[in-house]
Amino acid sequence: MNESLNGWARSHPIGAFVVLIIRGICIAIGLLLMVISVPVAILTPFPLVPIGAFVGLLGLVLVAGASKTLHTKITELLRRVPWLWKRVRWAFGEKEADPAE
Repeated sequence: MNESLNGWARSHPIGAFVVLIIRGICIAIGLLLMVISVPVAILTPFPLVPIGAFVGLLGLVLVAGASKTLHTKITELLRRVPWLWKRVRWAFGEKEADPAE
């Protein structure tokens, strides 16, 4: 999503408006999923299947994919927790291992 849908937004003003609407919808759905994940995590009767964590991670990836600024902020925050970053970096488009490892 951060590549502006293959330059579609740069080629025509209507394309830019459509990309803006798509990004806004993705951010709204992502934030909604992150808010819903907290009560789902609390109310889930299966402690071995963290459904709330999966819903929250999906919302986080949607928000990070739709906003360049939030993508940078979220990945910087996740890189501070190396054990978590190793497990979720593929979802943020990071394929290679960090050089510091």
